[in-house]
Amino acid sequence: MKSYFIFSAVLLILFISCGKDDKEQEFVDDKTVPTEQKKSDEVKQELPKDTSFVKKDTSSANNYDSKYKERHPFEYEKPVAVVSPLEAENYNGRTVTVRGFVADVYKSEKVAYLNFVEKFPNNPFTAVIFARKFSDFPEIDKYKLKDVEVTGRVSMFKGRAQIILESPLQIKLLN
Repeated sequence: MKSYFIFSAVLLILFISCGKDDKEQEFVDDKTVPTEQKKSDEVKQELPKDTSFVKKDTSSANNYDSKYKERHPFEYEKPVAVVSPLEAENYNGRTVTVRGFVADVYKSEKVAYLNFVEKFPNNPFTAVIFARKFSDFPEIDKYKLKDVEVTGRVSMFKGRAQIILESPLQIKLLN
């Protein structure tokens, strides 16, 4: 019974001694800091560098960005090469700058074609502008019989290489 009493007294002393310090304590960034020191450090305190705990809802923004980048790769991807209209078909799916002579410009209600090297159907490469972008290209006839550069992602249509122009920034008149 005497040992039980001593054991209880020791536990009581430990419990009381662990309860409070002389100075009030607060927890800051997993460290115990006296309250007076905390107040002096409040001005110096920075935001945590790791913000991974902050959940950001960017799903709709990322979706918009990826769709925009798909349609406007010339703004995000550097051209891998400057090629002639005859070489463009070798770069299918890649962003390039095609430098060449526009032999003919054809415009219908739905689409405009800048045919390089020769008139259709003998042209090896075409720059395409769809009707929804006609307002961005008000004077496409000025490219006829001129040397130009077009930059964009090469695709194939009916066995012929093409770049679809979405912006006037994609085409540059050389002469």
